[in-house]
This record gives sequence, C-alpha cells and structure tokens, in this order.
Amino acid sequence: MIFDNINISQAIVLFAIYSFMGWIIEAVYRSISERQFINAGFLYGPFIPIYGFGAAFIISLESLIHPWPLPIELIIYGLVLTLTEYFTGLIFEKVFKLKLWDYSDSRFNIHGRVCLLFSLFWTIMALAFVTLIHPAVLRHVQSQDGSFLRVVSIVLLIYGTTDLVFSITTITAFRRKIAYLYSEYFNLSDAEIEKIFSSFQRLRSAYPNLRRYIDNNIDMKIKSRISTFLKSILSKISLNMEGRKPFEHEFYDIINDIYEHDEVLKLKEHYHHNSSIYEHVMDVSYFSYRACKFLKLDYQSAARGALLHDFFLYDWRNHDVPDLPEEKFHGIEHPKIALVNAEKHFTLNDIEKDIVIKHMWPLTLVPPKYKESFIVSFADKYLASKEFVTKFKRNKNSQHAKKQHKAHHPLKKHEDRHTHHDRE
Repeated sequence: MIFDNINISQAIVLFAIYSFMGWIIEAVYRSISERQFINAGFLYGPFIPIYGFGAAFIISLESLIHPWPLPIELIIYGLVLTLTEYFTGLIFEKVFKLKLWDYSDSRFNIHGRVCLLFSLFWTIMALAFVTLIHPAVLRHVQSQDGSFLRVVSIVLLIYGTTDLVFSITTITAFRRKIAYLYSEYFNLSDAEIEKIFSSFQRLRSAYPNLRRYIDNNIDMKIKSRISTFLKSILSKISLNMEGRKPFEHEFYDIINDIYEHDEVLKLKEHYHHNSSIYEHVMDVSYFSYRACKFLKLDYQSAARGALLHDFFLYDWRNHDVPDLPEEKFHGIEHPKIALVNAEKHFTLNDIEKDIVIKHMWPLTLVPPKYKESFIVSFADKYLASKEFVTKFKRNKNSQHAKKQHKAHHPLKKHEDRHTHHDRE
C-alpha cells in the first residue's frame, strides 16, 4: 500500500515538498502568463498548501482504491481534487473576503471556484502523481535518517506557522488600509496615497482578482463616502453652455494644442455611448477641470489627461486588427492604446499618463496614483452612465411616439399593407 509506513515526520516533510512543487507549478504558469516573476499563493514563502492537502488526499485514497479499475480511480481523484479546490476557495471568500482565483470566464464553471478544464488537469496530475512522482519522492524521504527528518519537520512546522500568521496579518492590514484609503482619500497627500499603494505590491502580483475584491467586498458605506462627496459638487459643476461661459477661456487655453489637433478631431468619426468619442472626452475633460479647480487640485493636468483618456480610433463594439484583435477585451486594453496614441502626438506629465492608463479602474488592476486620476475616472463613469440613460430615454420616447402615431392614424397601417401588396 502506498500510504503504509509513513510516520509523522515523513508526512510533514512530504506535505512541504508537495506544497513547494505546487508553488513551482503556479509560479512558472503565472510568471509566463504575465511576463514577470510572480510569487504565487497566499503565503509569502514558496509553498502553496492546497497542493500539499491535495497530495495527502490522493495518497490516502490510493491506499483504499488501488485494486479498483483505473477509470474509477481517475473519476474519484478528479472529484476529490475539485472539491478540495472548491471548498478552499469558498473558505477564503467567507473568511478573508478574497477570491484567490476565478474561473468565471471559463466554460462549465461552478461559482467561478472550479471549472471542467482545470478539473481534468488535476485528474491527469493525480495519475502522474501516484504512478511516478510520489513513489520516487517517498523512497527518497524514507531513505533519510529519522533524527534528521524530525529536526526538519519541526523547522518546517515553525516556519509554516509563522508564515501563515504573518500572511493572515497582512491580509487584515490590507483590508484596514483599503477602508482608510476610501474614507480619507481627499484628506491624504499624494505621498501618503502612494505609500499605501506601494504596500499592496505583493498582493497585487499574487492575486489577479484583487480589483474585484476592492470593488465588490469593501464595506459599501465606506466605499460610498467618496462618491457621495463627489456627487455633492455636481450642482456646482454645470455642464450646460451657460455654465461654461465664465470658465471657457481658461479651459480652452489649457487644452488648446489638443482639442484642435488633426488626430484628436478624428474622434468625431467614432460613436461612443450616446455621442462621438470627441464629444464624450470634451465633456469628461470639462467636468474634471471644474471638479479639480473646485477641489484645488491640478486642474490643468486633469483637463488634458481627461481629453486623451479615450484616444482610440476604432469602433469599440466591433473591433479587429490592426486596431485591437477581436478576442481582446476593449475595456482593459483601450487605456494602453490611448496612452500610446497620446504620447505619440503630445508630451504628457506623470499625472496625465496616470489619468489615461488608470481611468477604467477598478476594471484595470492598479488603482489611480493621483487624486486627479480618481476624479477623471469618476467623471468618465458618471457621464457615460448619464449618456446611456439619455439614449435609453430617447429610444423609449421614440418608440412611444411611433405607437401614438399609429394609434391616431389607423389608416396608415392599412395603406402600408396595401402598398406592400401592390409591390408584390
């Protein structure tokens, strides 16, 4: 039996080895996918315990079902590993409000915690594990001196417990800092905001779904404070032409080299929400300019960055090469395209660059670095929503008018049918 003659010290060492192997698999996969080194997993050290637990389950099962037919064994391995992955994800979501992985975009997934493709992958790995990996590793571990293994197992236990406590403390601190950032955003200096963002570096790289956590799981009362504050100044920022007159001269002086540029004028040819891209970015630029001026922020950079935030020259609803490959998601990709186009024709400062690349936050992973960037992000979403509602009401009113017209002109319907009959 494959589980026979394994003592506690050997079990701890085996658990550590398989957790380390899991970390290698995840780190290599994530690093290749994201083209940079990623220290994957919840712990700071090079261990992912879910792989250790998965290995323990497979070893235990192998000792029970070894005489069974191979297809039955594979089905059981797949089910057990899938359940392990599902409940590990569920526990983290319930306890830490953090989603370590998300398969929502994959077909045949359950709550985004497991999916058919990876379940098949775990099944194949389980087969390789019981037939090739574990027998070789077990022989090597059992060949070591017992006293040596006891010392190593104690060191591993102390290290693992310390790392676990430290990682949990870090997650708790992260939640506290996010809450503080949301509630005190406009009372903090740029240096303080940057310091908080810098402390997220490890979490940002380790957890690809961090943006969803920030957006969905922070206390809504805290999250709504900043939006409430911004909405409170809307009455002071009129977007109609009468409201613009006292500010128009300064506003157009600030954006003079941009809004009449030949490449920027091409934005008039592309539809966006309920208007052209050009009209949309002009409104976002003016709103951001007025808001930042009211808040005594860098309104010049806000106006210029906002004007360039959607500097892409293609139909976002139907795109393909050379602008943006069809399989790419416009919402995530277009800030990078806009920044490339902007830097091709204009000189941008750090705030303007941050505005362009971060305006889709939290859809894009890294949060805005400057308050001006947050204002533009808010203005973009607020005005886009307003444009959508305006379009919806206009379409609804148009449909209602057509119904009213038909109701008051019953002969019109008959004439239309008669005309169609004559044509036939």
